[in-house]
Amino acid sequence: MKKLSILLIILGLLTGCSEKGTYIKNTTSQDENSVEKVIMSNEHVKLAKVLLFEDELLAGIRVNTFSRFQKKSIATDIKKKLEKEYPDLKITVSADSKILLETEKLIRKKGEKDYQKKIDKIKSIEKEQT
Repeated sequence: MKKLSILLIILGLLTGCSEKGTYIKNTTSQDENSVEKVIMSNEHVKLAKVLLFEDELLAGIRVNTFSRFQKKSIATDIKKKLEKEYPDLKITVSADSKILLETEKLIRKKGEKDYQKKIDKIKSIEKEQT
């Protein structure tokens, strides 16, 4: 009985530490609800960080462990759906972990002064990887 309770506590801690969901920072007048709906409607996506800035939509996604071999096709599928929702925005979606981390750093940054320069840098990183 004691071993079972220790096992349940360890499992609870391990499952509680995994990060899930969507975080969106919107600096535009665009509606962000449809972004969340599109991203979370894909069952392969575990985590997403999205930045809406001027005419750019930058999204870094993390896919489930067993879907990691389909990362590129999942990102392409989400990008196509977002392009239908937001035809006037330049959309970048990547399942690469470096893009996700750089997007998260940019979102946490206080000032919006250098956003465009950083977004261009993230896009160049994404193009290098393809």
